[in-house]
Amino acid sequence: MIHREASTVVTWSPQQMYDLVVDMDRYPEFLPWCVKATKSEETGTSFRSEMTFAIKGMRETFRTIDRLIPGQRVDIQLESGPFQSLESTWLFTPVGSGTRVDFEIKFQFKNRLLNATLGPLFAKVTKDMVQAFQQRAQSVYGR
Repeated sequence: MIHREASTVVTWSPQQMYDLVVDMDRYPEFLPWCVKATKSEETGTSFRSEMTFAIKGMRETFRTIDRLIPGQRVDIQLESGPFQSLESTWLFTPVGSGTRVDFEIKFQFKNRLLNATLGPLFAKVTKDMVQAFQQRAQSVYGR
């Protein structure tokens, strides 16, 4: 199982950062490896999501259930796809006039070949997630 964590402190509010994370339809605009992202069955406290990623000529789609604490937290759990397991969490904690953003992900591909080829690449992608959302916040909110 691959486990990665990343965090940063940003000048935007927890709600603003949360809004970027749950706005999945926009992911292909700023995550270069994401070719499609959609959500469905929104309830206010959860939704189902589907994401297609393309890395090194490989293209895979996975589905998750995303549980929400608006403005504070997003917990993501695998429903189906090329992973044996996938769990991730976004936390948004107020600090001073900004927000501490924490991202944690644990995953393992079903297939040993995918684990060997995509595992290290996907680990790097997840490492860059917080930075990508920070850059997205800059372009959306300014400052």
